[in-house]
Amino acid sequence: MKILSIASLLLLFVTADAQKKPVIHNYAIMKESDWVIPRTDTLDYAFGQHMGQKALLLKRRIGNYKSASIAYPKALEFKDGIIEMDAAWPGQKGGFLGLAFRIKDAHHYESVYFRPESSGTINAIQYMPEKKAEYNWWDYEGNKYQAKATLPLHGWFHVKIIVKGSKLTVFVDHHATPDFIYSPLDSSLKSGSVGFWLGNCAVGAYKNLTVTTF
Repeated sequence: MKILSIASLLLLFVTADAQKKPVIHNYAIMKESDWVIPRTDTLDYAFGQHMGQKALLLKRRIGNYKSASIAYPKALEFKDGIIEMDAAWPGQKGGFLGLAFRIKDAHHYESVYFRPESSGTINAIQYMPEKKAEYNWWDYEGNKYQAKATLPLHGWFHVKIIVKGSKLTVFVDHHATPDFIYSPLDSSLKSGSVGFWLGNCAVGAYKNLTVTTF
């Protein structure tokens, strides 16, 4: 009986360890039918190019400072892990673009976004949870929600974030040290999909989304 119990215990440990192995989800090639992408009378998208690179272009026809939009794969379930992508701002004024994670729906998710026009200032990186239809960014203007970063105005930049429990760590352009660390994340947003985020600007360009789940 003792030998059987030890064997059973070992099996449980092996099973548990197998469940913890990272799983990589690569969305460098996007299959449109597998994604939720907004297209309405005020929002549109296209699979086009920016600076010679193939990209998903999210477009906003009418400005709305209380509005944000997301595009994300339908089948992905993310709680903790690593998210990487490339983003660029092809617009002329008011660039707000980034990524969303632990997405429940269009109005319930966590977000990290970037302001290329604010490169080098405390406003370059912004964390914010979204939990209602109107985007209440004015409640998250404190310095603890923001961080400095050097961003190209219109060129591509790489984003890597690590999400673990209530902690968020952000790296820009393959930096060895974090550009931003934030905690605690919103306790009501525990898991969901991951995708691209567009704020109150005309267009954002996105590519090479890779999600590693723990």
